[in-house]
Amino acid sequence: MKKRFFIAVLLVLLLLAAAYVLLASGVLPVELPFELPFEISLELPEISIELPFELPFDLPFLAQEEETEVGETVIIYRVASEDAADGGDLICEETCPKPEGDSLIDGVLALFAAESGENGMACALPDGVTIEGWSQEKAVVTLTFSESFLALTDMEQTVTAFCAALTLCALDDVESVTVAAGGQTVFSGLMPEDALLRDTDTDPYVRQLRLYFADADGRYLISEYHSLTLDEDTSPERYVIEELLRGPNNGELQQAIPEGTELISCETTDGVCAVNLSEEFYVNRPDTAAGERLAVYSIVNSLTSLSQVDSVVILVEGETLESYVYLSLADDFTKYDEVIGPVSESQGEIDADLYLALPGLEDVAALPFRGNLSDYQSRAEAVLQALLAAAEPGYPSLFSGSGTVTDLTVSNGACTVSLSQSFFASLSEDARAAAIRSIAATLCALDEINAVLFTIGGGEAIFDGTDWSGPWTAETLG
Repeated sequence: MKKRFFIAVLLVLLLLAAAYVLLASGVLPVELPFELPFEISLELPEISIELPFELPFDLPFLAQEEETEVGETVIIYRVASEDAADGGDLICEETCPKPEGDSLIDGVLALFAAESGENGMACALPDGVTIEGWSQEKAVVTLTFSESFLALTDMEQTVTAFCAALTLCALDDVESVTVAAGGQTVFSGLMPEDALLRDTDTDPYVRQLRLYFADADGRYLISEYHSLTLDEDTSPERYVIEELLRGPNNGELQQAIPEGTELISCETTDGVCAVNLSEEFYVNRPDTAAGERLAVYSIVNSLTSLSQVDSVVILVEGETLESYVYLSLADDFTKYDEVIGPVSESQGEIDADLYLALPGLEDVAALPFRGNLSDYQSRAEAVLQALLAAAEPGYPSLFSGSGTVTDLTVSNGACTVSLSQSFFASLSEDARAAAIRSIAATLCALDEINAVLFTIGGGEAIFDGTDWSGPWTAETLG
């Protein structure tokens, strides 16, 4: 009995001693009511424990680590220091965390106007010059500086304007920048490929080129800027194609040109650039109209970014192709803006598919459409209006525009389209069938529509003994 009592007392004393040591050493955040006659030094190993609940106080030996994520970034263009400029650089890049807030442009401009956090870089906004405001119409931003901008030297104006343009054009929905000050336009339509990044007396062969690659979904082309060091023996056109074949720097983009394609030759005469590609460009060609459009215009839009190139001819092993997938490569191609993304929902744009009749009228093919949705339009009205006005290179135009459709209503997933009598009368039977199929497929591709009905002047859609009324659905369209 005495032995068990002694053991119990000993355990209690040990627990009290342990608690006393923890309290005295500050491990537990409780103050002692008296001072110790000696100093206790207790070193505990660092422990990382993830608790399923929140403690009402902090324990130094229970460190809860927080995970940190690497956020998105933006590029701010700065003026190079004198040391950097001596090496040829006039403008340099600073990578900054993507600003928070409703307006990305407001945040980026605030960073642009702030001092650089990097050595060798300075704010491109000279002392006394401020940003008064900005506006955006589609992919063009107009940036207004204070009137003191006009007092700068020509070189100072140029460097400041291009730093601003390069910074804003690095954003997805900005392609060019217009600079204004004191009520007048100073620079109009600045684009990155126009920028002078280096002192051409020191390094005359450095150029900033705009290239176009496919987005991750394979719907639109997205621009990306590459700084290229040219030499006297290689043309800028060849550099453009070689960079396209190497692929994008941005991991969210992809190459639009078929795999394995090689460049044989590239020459420009009187503004027409003839690009001769290896057989892989045809053998590994895309199997959709959208993929074909990206492959062709990745080349065309990139080359026509060069001032000396107005149009492009694409050859395969030196031969002209009458048919690629659906397009003929026999004719010259010029820059085509309709294929350029991304879709900016914040600017009221929509992303849809337009089903266009193929050149032989035997079927229709889907091509992505990026357009504006006005306040008074439904998606169905906006998409149908775009289809009727479509002028896609290489595809037949079947619609006369405003006189084709007289009314459109949507109710419970069914869309009724009233067509004009003159529209039917103006088309051949094959073209009539292709036009009906084009409208029905385009509208049925919208989430809110599952069937399309046609009328002529509000009555039955019967013309020359054929009933076009429908209903037309995704299943009946095949």
